[in-house]
Amino acid sequence: MFDVTLLFIIAFAGGIIAIIGFFVILARRISEPEKALQQRISKLEEEVRKLKNQK
Repeated sequence: MFDVTLLFIIAFAGGIIAIIGFFVILARRISEPEKALQQRISKLEEEVRKLKNQK
């Protein structure tokens, strides 16, 4: 009986870890494009500042 309970607890803990990992990966995929877009915007703003200073 103890073996079955221990196996169930380990399986339950592994399932929780898998679900948490899934949500972490999902959150990274959602935020990655936002970070890339923010970097491109910053780069373009810097180029605009440089062009304004050249005039």
